Amino acid sequence: MVLAIWQAVRRAVRRDLGTFQSIRLNHFFLFVALMIAGDLAARQPPRSAYPFLFLLGLPLLFLVSSDPLDKIPATRLEIWPLNSTDRFRLRLASLALSPVLWLTIILALLGRLRLAAVFLAAAAGAQGLMVCHERLARRHPHWAPFRPVPPIPGRLGGLVRNHVRQMLSVLDTYLALALSAGGVAYRVLAVHPDPAAFPILALLVALALSTGAQCLFGLESASALARYRLLPLRGWQILLAKDVAVLGVLLLLVLPLSMLPGLTFGLTALAAGHFPSVSRRLPQRRWRFLGGRMISGVPQAVLGLALGISAWRGAPWLLAVAGFLWLVSLLACGRRWERRF
Repeated sequence: MVLAIWQAVRRAVRRDLGTFQSIRLNHFFLFVALMIAGDLAARQPPRSAYPFLFLLGLPLLFLVSSDPLDKIPATRLEIWPLNSTDRFRLRLASLALSPVLWLTIILALLGRLRLAAVFLAAAAGAQGLMVCHERLARRHPHWAPFRPVPPIPGRLGGLVRNHVRQMLSVLDTYLALALSAGGVAYRVLAVHPDPAAFPILALLVALALSTGAQCLFGLESASALARYRLLPLRGWQILLAKDVAVLGVLLLLVLPLSMLPGLTFGLTALAAGHFPSVSRRLPQRRWRFLGGRMISGVPQAVLGLALGISAWRGAPWLLAVAGFLWLVSLLACGRRWERRF
C-alpha cells in the first residue's frame, strides 16, 4: 500500500515538475537569458541579470518547497488503511521526492555548503509561510487572493472579473507586481532617482504580462469554451473582455512608473497575441509562469519594446498606432474565434 501511494506521488511530482518547462518560453525569461548571454559574450559574470533571476526564482522556491504529500487529497489520505508505522514510512519516503532535498545535496556535493544551508533555510521558510497562509485562508476565507476582485458592472463585467482572477492565479502577474513595487520604492526612497529608470521599469512590467497575451484562453477548460459559445456575445466582445482585464491590471501597475511606454507595449502585445490565442489553444497551469510560442512571442516582444521605447523617446503618437493595431486585431481575430470555437 505504501509503495503504491509513493509511486502515485512520484508520478504527480514528475508531471508537476514537467510544467516548469513552460518558463523557457516565457518572454521575461527569454529577456533574462539574453542578458546572461550578453554578459557571457563580453566575458563578464552575469551580474546585471542577478536581480531578475531573483525575481524569477523567488516564486519558484515556494513551488518546489511544497510537501509532495500535499498532492494527495487530505480526505483520501484519511480513509486509506494506513497505521502510524505506514504513515511514518510514507513521510520518510516522500523526502526522496522533494526537489529541495535534491538541490541541497547537489550544492553540498559541489562544496557549496554555506549556499546549501541558505537554500535549505529559505525553502523551510517558504514552506512555513505557505502553511500559515493555508491555515489563515481556512479560518478567514476573505484572505483568499481572488476575493478582493470586486464585481464589475456592465454586460462584459463578469467575463472581465473572471479573467482578472485568472491573472491572479499565474506567477507572471506577481512578477509584474514586484517590478512595479520596486519602481515605486525607488521613486520614494531614492534621494535623486533617475527619471529614465521609470519608463524602462514600465516596459519590463508590460513584458512580464505580455506572455499571457498569446494564451488568453490557456486556463479555460473545454467546458468553459463551450459556455463561451452559448453566450449571446460576438467573438470580438469575448476578446475585448479579456483585453480589458489585461489592460486594467497593466494600467494599475505602470501608472506610478510611466504610463505611455507601458500602455503602448501592452496594446501592441495584445494586437500580436490575439492571433496565436485564437489559432491554437496553449494549455497553461495555475501558479506557474505562462509559456507561449517562440515563433510568435519573439516578434511580439520585439515590436512591443520598439514601439514602447519610441513612444517614450519623443513619439507619443505611437500609442494611437498601437491602439489602431489592437482594434484591427480585435475585430479580425474576433471573427476567427467565432469560426474556430
